[in-house]
Amino acid sequence: MAFFLASILLGSGLVLQVAGTPLTNSLKCCSLLDAEFRGEQKVVYPQALEYGVLNTYYAPSSQQHPSCIFTPVDTADVSRAIKLFTRRSCAFAIRSGGHHYNAGWASINNGILVSLSNLNTVTYNSNSGSVYIGAGNRWRKVYDTVEPHNVTVVGAQNSDVGVGGFLINGGISYISDEYGWAVDNVQDFEIVVADGSVLHANSRQNKDLFRALKGGSSNFGIVTGFTLKTVKINAITNIVSWFPESSHDSMINAAYHYCTNGIDEDPSSQILFVSFMHVKNGTVSIQKGAAMTYADYMDLSNPPKVLAPFLDGTVPTSGIQTGVQNGTLGSLGHFLAAFQGPGGRTTRQTISIIPDLVLLKKLLGVFTKMTEPYRQSEGFEAEVIFQPIGRKWIEAGNARGGNSMGLKEPVIIMWVQPHWSSSKDDKKMGEFVSKTMAVFEKMAREAGKLAGFEYLNYAGTRQELIAGYGSESVQRLQCVKRKYDPRNVFGTLLPGGPKVPGF
Repeated sequence: MAFFLASILLGSGLVLQVAGTPLTNSLKCCSLLDAEFRGEQKVVYPQALEYGVLNTYYAPSSQQHPSCIFTPVDTADVSRAIKLFTRRSCAFAIRSGGHHYNAGWASINNGILVSLSNLNTVTYNSNSGSVYIGAGNRWRKVYDTVEPHNVTVVGAQNSDVGVGGFLINGGISYISDEYGWAVDNVQDFEIVVADGSVLHANSRQNKDLFRALKGGSSNFGIVTGFTLKTVKINAITNIVSWFPESSHDSMINAAYHYCTNGIDEDPSSQILFVSFMHVKNGTVSIQKGAAMTYADYMDLSNPPKVLAPFLDGTVPTSGIQTGVQNGTLGSLGHFLAAFQGPGGRTTRQTISIIPDLVLLKKLLGVFTKMTEPYRQSEGFEAEVIFQPIGRKWIEAGNARGGNSMGLKEPVIIMWVQPHWSSSKDDKKMGEFVSKTMAVFEKMAREAGKLAGFEYLNYAGTRQELIAGYGSESVQRLQCVKRKYDPRNVFGTLLPGGPKVPGF
């Protein structure tokens, strides 16, 4: 990896530039910000009741302690703040919905937390078939606004997820097999760049920035609003099948067939495959399941061909659960939000592999062994999940102008996610995930099946994440970075999140 990064930097002739002065004391920065917005009550300090609400995260393990929280009400507020941060070298973080699991990506210790929660406008335009969404929204409000008009958006699976971070990091939707990444469906970004300028990036204006923002994360500015194209789907159904131990091998065989064929045969389908480890009273149980969605009307007694092996007994099941039947993306998102409520300690990391049945089975077997030293931790559970990104998914993104993520061939993304009860185990659980993914990577590399791509919304905190997009994409992102953030404000004053290599 070090050689790969060096070759990119040398090949691009990149000269690193940073915001050159030392970082200002965070309390001083809060005071300066308060003075900038004097009397407007937009700077919240730890002693205020509102501070606790604004600093609450889906996973408590991702929470940190900012010196103050800034609550802009519009893009002009964000512009004024960015000018101040740049001028006075103030460290900051950006929070949309606070759903990412990595501490420091949407949180900060000591610096200023920019909470976008008041940027919550959602406006549907029936003439253009598009919807403007303020970056501080959660998907619940978006679905509830557009779906009464018999349309929906390519949005998050869980409607409690924040719009901003989900989109700029790619965004996996239940209908991505047909429409690509969620961010592929953005028509316009409203963004405040490093010098405080407010720009629009779309297929006509700032086209280089438009593409960079599709998966380029928070490297170029603060996105304050998105315009998304709406789409029509007939209905969506969600079902989970669980399989007894005697069916595990045949289930994985059928899963592999779906990953390599089924996903492209019927893009209305999407399946996540899970191996779930649970400890109760010292007894360990392993469950394997298939979480299926189908974006069209569906008769459960006569399922679509692509889902049939997991429902009709071809692979014997131990139980079938129906979440939402012939509902909407919003109703399914609301169901999942209630099921996956906030407050649990969790983290995750991801890799991608080139589809290979033997490797897949080996990785699932290793996962169970890797949990052994951690099973005594209070409330410990863990899962490994895998999902294919098929050829039609990639083609749908390309048809919408392409993105920054660099995928050209199908992959299977895999992620490991533990759950636990006590803050004293936070470091231990991070260790578990890192060690497990290191073993996964080693095995995939030795098999010649390791893909460099890591989906940012499931990724850990490693610095080389965007390098996995490939040299062509990285060089393009570097050019955009030099143009719109030449002093590297969003690489230095914004410490968290994935960075463009070399900045």
